[in-house]
Amino acid sequence: MTPFPFSKSPASVLPQSPPYYVSNFGYWDGESSYQTAGLRFVSEFAKGCQLKPQTKILEVGSGLGGSLVYWKEKFQPKLLSAINLAGEQSEFAEQLFVSTKTEVKPFLKGSWEVMDQLPSDTYDYVFSLDASYHFQNLPTFYQECFRVLKPGGSFAFSHFQISDIKFKNYWWLYLPFLIPKGNLKLCSETISDLESIGFKQVQNLDWTKPVILGFTSAFKNLPSSLKTFAKLLHWFVNHLGLTYHYYVFEK
Repeated sequence: MTPFPFSKSPASVLPQSPPYYVSNFGYWDGESSYQTAGLRFVSEFAKGCQLKPQTKILEVGSGLGGSLVYWKEKFQPKLLSAINLAGEQSEFAEQLFVSTKTEVKPFLKGSWEVMDQLPSDTYDYVFSLDASYHFQNLPTFYQECFRVLKPGGSFAFSHFQISDIKFKNYWWLYLPFLIPKGNLKLCSETISDLESIGFKQVQNLDWTKPVILGFTSAFKNLPSSLKTFAKLLHWFVNHLGLTYHYYVFEK
């Protein structure tokens, strides 16, 4: 679940806005540094799904934990839960939760499959920020999101898509992006997958320009470890039909 292309400790790689340490591509419309673009992404994510105060939120792939701190400070949720791979990011997040008095219950360490430990019909929102496109068995992940949501609850996530079915022939080129072959789909296919489970589409926004092209345009100001990746990502958008979408679905 660790969002690429960041290292195990992106808090030390990109400028951050304490205590909101995040690991996403950033939302760059009107922003010029990751310090504001990274946090702006979390803000736009909340706006897109009309996040309400005093609700129950599950984040799958919570990274450094800054988004959870943001939900706590801005929306005073009844419950915050999270899932993230064990390792350096989760250790950083746990320290952040203590220092900011952010209660995350439970904080499960593992891949998304540990969702089966959570009760059904519990959450008002399930979020996955720059994470779910990495998951194996993505349709089963969608089913688990449906299960743990309350009726009327919202599943909001960001996802890489392709603009033409012909690009599926080049699925192996996407492996360095940690996108499994089965996850390389058209928007219409992703929507169909979710609707077949019982979800109703609420929002589908093309964030390729403000997020991905914003990130790649800022590569000159990025750390050297990210410059090559940004150039490669830019080429995929322009030549291999890669797009990036923000979705909201309702149970």
